[in-house]
Amino acid sequence: MVHHSPGILSAVMIQELKKNYQVKFKQLCKDFLSVHKGQTFLKKHTRLVDGLLLNLLKSLSIESHISLVAVGGYGREELYPYSDIDILILIPENLSQIDQEKVTAFVTACWDLGLKIGHSVRTIKENRMEMHKDIKTTTNLLESRLLVGSKKEFLALKASISSEINQRQFYIQKLQEQNARHKKFRDSAYQLEPNIKESPGGLRDLHMVLWVASSQNKGNTFKQLLANNVIDREEFNKVRFHLNQISKRRMLLHLLAGRAEDRLVFDLQNQLAEHLGYQSSGYKKASELVMKSYYKSVNYIILFNEIMLKKLDPLQHKNTAITHTLPLYEYDNLLEIDQSYQGNFLKHLFDPFIVFQNNKHLIGFGPNLLGLLDTNSKRINRSIREDKSTRDNFFTVLNGNNKVNRSLRLLNKCNILGKYIPSFGRVVAQMQHDLFHIYTVDEHTLNVVENIRRFSKAKLKHEFPECHRIFTSFDKPYLLYLAAIFHDIAKGRGGDHSEKGEKVAKRFARSFGLSGEDSNLIAWLVKSHLKLSQVAQKEDLSDPSVIQRFTAFITTQYRLDALYLLTVADIRATSPHVWNQWKATLLKDLYNATSSYLSNQSMSAEELIVNRKNAAQLILDGYSISKTTIRATWQALGNDYFYKFDEHDIAWHSRVLVNYQTNFGTLIKVHHCRNGNGLEVLVYTKNISNAFIKITNFFYVNQLDVAQARIHTTENGYALDIFNVLIEENASTSYQNLFIHIESELGKIIDDQTVLPKTMSLKKTRQASHHRINTQISYNNLANGLIEFHVITDEQKGLLSLIAAEINRYGFSISNAKINTLGGRAEDFFLLSSKEELEPAKLKKLESSIKNQLLN
Repeated sequence: MVHHSPGILSAVMIQELKKNYQVKFKQLCKDFLSVHKGQTFLKKHTRLVDGLLLNLLKSLSIESHISLVAVGGYGREELYPYSDIDILILIPENLSQIDQEKVTAFVTACWDLGLKIGHSVRTIKENRMEMHKDIKTTTNLLESRLLVGSKKEFLALKASISSEINQRQFYIQKLQEQNARHKKFRDSAYQLEPNIKESPGGLRDLHMVLWVASSQNKGNTFKQLLANNVIDREEFNKVRFHLNQISKRRMLLHLLAGRAEDRLVFDLQNQLAEHLGYQSSGYKKASELVMKSYYKSVNYIILFNEIMLKKLDPLQHKNTAITHTLPLYEYDNLLEIDQSYQGNFLKHLFDPFIVFQNNKHLIGFGPNLLGLLDTNSKRINRSIREDKSTRDNFFTVLNGNNKVNRSLRLLNKCNILGKYIPSFGRVVAQMQHDLFHIYTVDEHTLNVVENIRRFSKAKLKHEFPECHRIFTSFDKPYLLYLAAIFHDIAKGRGGDHSEKGEKVAKRFARSFGLSGEDSNLIAWLVKSHLKLSQVAQKEDLSDPSVIQRFTAFITTQYRLDALYLLTVADIRATSPHVWNQWKATLLKDLYNATSSYLSNQSMSAEELIVNRKNAAQLILDGYSISKTTIRATWQALGNDYFYKFDEHDIAWHSRVLVNYQTNFGTLIKVHHCRNGNGLEVLVYTKNISNAFIKITNFFYVNQLDVAQARIHTTENGYALDIFNVLIEENASTSYQNLFIHIESELGKIIDDQTVLPKTMSLKKTRQASHHRINTQISYNNLANGLIEFHVITDEQKGLLSLIAAEINRYGFSISNAKINTLGGRAEDFFLLSSKEELEPAKLKKLESSIKNQLLN
């Protein structure tokens, strides 16, 4: 028989304890997956770990003067499947060498058992010192629970914790900590893959309330807060419901991932939906439905967190009464209402928001007012919506000179906006898994309103000078806000959300008594809110017929101004990755061209060519390039060239081509785009069939994203191709080296006809692999013999090369291409030409061939 010295556990004993724990843990997980009783799991898992740790202590013969204390989540008996197990080993001042060895052996045994232990070994005195160093230590200790050891020592520990906490300081530091945590998530809970624990509206925001309340001896649980009249029964029921909802989802995330995963990642959203019994229904995916239920909880937790932290504020504030029918007052730049108010608040539903807007120094609402608004939101009915006085006050808020965006956000936070406009209520908390938007519909909508408001501010006019100029002369800004509120109102209803949204907007405008002119504009903006971006990003803006068609659609400058402002605000509000200067320039170019046409400044094709040549020559004069010098080059380019490019393009191309000799081979030249976003690459080569594929492959390999390709065939059999490419800049980017690399290597690849272009293997983005969209390929024959060819699909690396190769294989040439990536969604537009007589069957084969090769 092998004898072990005290404080050492045999490997056999460790294995036995580990096996016993894992069998019971797996059974707990199996039970939870079967019945989804979250609180039962948390309690039983906590007890299971308690028993394991107590067995370890007993096996190691650790003396009773050493106390084992559970802290943090383990202390509050909320032990998630793969969470850390935080413990404090409380020791006396003078610990013997043998006891020190036993403590070390205990910690080692915990790790040998596979437990994720977060431990500290301290005396009460050391504990007190540590509390002053780190607010996290203080927070963890607030949730301490004695597992085994000296009750006297534990009570002394609790007394020292209570005496050492400075309530004011703790409150301020925890508030700072929460603000810093929220900033990591861009102060938005509404992300595609939120962190269920740390994001705004996650579990941490509920813990935060309990920590602050506990530091003030008002209760460690929501049940205790109810008993101590810190919250009422309605708040208790709500917070318990949403806590259980979020907790259940966090447990499932851990179990589905097999690790401590707190992010609602795409990989797990569909699995989560399946386990919770959600199924795709109508026009909504199961993953969207499960995320909607999550965001409903998030919405309440954000509001509850704000109300409670303001209510638990231990700082002294001076109250200043405000003259109003309601008993309003202000403190610390917050608008508040007397707690004893019992009147008919619904008669004054929007009054607080008007007061808020009229007092610039006010930054928000107090806890009583927030709670009253939330409580009364449930009482909003048809008679409230039809009440003229209430309606007038709502429009007063929309017409405010200040804080329109903040007022609408507060209205949404307190559930007023969705109750007052029921159709908006349908899209609250609705996620859009369309590989484009990263926010819920209501959050995206409020971001659009915020962007429009930014146009109004002189201090921000440097962001969008054109938009600021247009907005300041726009006489009815509230029409823009209403158009923003309704532009995505029909999302999730199937079909074209723009057309369905138009009907919803018309009904609202009619019921709210807006004039026919105002109603028509709002409805038209909702129906047309995608039109300007579609034309700008897909069609050839140098073609006068494109501008002519778009102008006929717009009809008035007023409509153009409104649509431009809404479009810029909308695209910028979808995702930080969708908006760029390239898109800004396209939209601005289309706006200016249409505005000129509306002002009867349009000209014939011949006049346009003459004007562009004259303007280009003025630029070239500055480089000492005369008409005589450039005449032959321009003649070789042909008249069609001057349709496709403006005077700045013509001048740059002319400077590059003026000294070109046929024995030079392919000519490549790179420079920065005029708009400051990306590079422009000029390729001048003999018109060979595989050049476009070679070029796009080169850009793909060098991680340069093509935004647009303009292809022009000259009168002398050459191709002049202009590629606008976007580059992800970083501190190590060397443009000089990049320019040299492109200009030398790309030319060699094109000129070497022995090297055939490789077929690039497709690769989906992670997002696209979990939220597949239906690929749409469409084509349209134009009067000038060209073919519009559209491809909409989920983003796949190597997509452009594949499409280009197939177009080439079926005997078509690309005259123009606009490559538009929207988050994880690709919307690519091509203008094709064919040397042979067009066979419709060939286009159908091209469509089928591309579809068959795309990843499913």
